[in-house]
Amino acid sequence: MDEILRDDNQDMNDDISGMLMDERLKKPLYDLEQHWLAEYMDARERLLCTLTEKMHAEFLSDQTKIRNELLAQFKDELETTKKDLEKKYEDQLKTEVTKVAERHKRETSQAKKKQWCWQCESEAIYHCCWNTAYCSVECQQSHWNSHRKFCRRRNKGGENGPGPAGAPLNQQ
Repeated sequence: MDEILRDDNQDMNDDISGMLMDERLKKPLYDLEQHWLAEYMDARERLLCTLTEKMHAEFLSDQTKIRNELLAQFKDELETTKKDLEKKYEDQLKTEVTKVAERHKRETSQAKKKQWCWQCESEAIYHCCWNTAYCSVECQQSHWNSHRKFCRRRNKGGENGPGPAGAPLNQQ
């Protein structure tokens, strides 16, 4: 029994010393826990900041890449549209030039078939000589002084001119 009492006493002493040890270790353990918790929070905050910065950098990089791809795509579409429009307008221009050239040729041909008044450049209806025609007797008479020297028309009397006292011209 003594032994049991001694064992019980020893257990009690151990418990009391354990409690005293627990009380003595409680504050350092609490301080250590607070220190580790503070370090954990600091490390966690640093990691979150690093992760946030990395994700932001990736986001900006992705945005730049997407913007560059869209810009390249837009430039390609713009260039294609430009080429299409240039071809379309070039074809329209060729068509218009052809039409204008044909109209010019037709109008030139029509103009060449007519004679024009030497004096006022209206359409002539009176023919004087091989290269001179007039639209009216008035134009012929006003031009006669300069034309007389070169006129190839001969009167019955052999004189150059429209005839004595301005005889009428040959009407076409």
